Amino acid sequence: MKTKTDISDLIVSTDTLATLLGFTRQRINQLAKEGILEKQAAGRYPLMKNVQRYIEYLRTGVKDKGDGDEEAQAKYWEEKALHEKAKRETAELKLGQLKNQLHDAADVELVMTNMLATFRSRILSIPEKVSPKVLGVKNLSEISDAINTEVLEALAELSEYDPGMFAGVGVDETEDGQPIPEDLEIGGSTAEIDDQ
Repeated sequence: MKTKTDISDLIVSTDTLATLLGFTRQRINQLAKEGILEKQAAGRYPLMKNVQRYIEYLRTGVKDKGDGDEEAQAKYWEEKALHEKAKRETAELKLGQLKNQLHDAADVELVMTNMLATFRSRILSIPEKVSPKVLGVKNLSEISDAINTEVLEALAELSEYDPGMFAGVGVDETEDGQPIPEDLEIGGSTAEIDDQ
């Protein structure tokens, strides 16, 4: 018996192709209906062409509808480009966080809430601090100066922005994916709100 070495024109049955690809007969028929595999006749498939078509389908996720189907290939590459763009944007955002130029919205909310709560507490304590100083003072200029000094101190505290205040807020991860413990120190003082 002579063995055939050229398989380029070999036609196989549904069962043979199913066994070769590791599918059931039904799956082979379904792949043929979807245009992934090519049928030559009922239950007859060109072996080499269909193995190539199926490998191309696995590689690109695009059904091979012949050499003229450039639209499907264009769509595949468009999707791939969008995916790569999303990956690049994610990497840029991560880099911005590492450089302390970009902060998580939850971290910003926590820091700003703490800053504003401290500021509010500071403003509300002004009458208590100023009252004893101005008690009995008749000069309006001295009363105004005492109030003005306390207000300016409170505003100066609010204006002290430091990007480092956002570093370490919440649970971050190091390069090796290990969590960093939450650090609630903000600007050298704890994030707790004092009721003075």
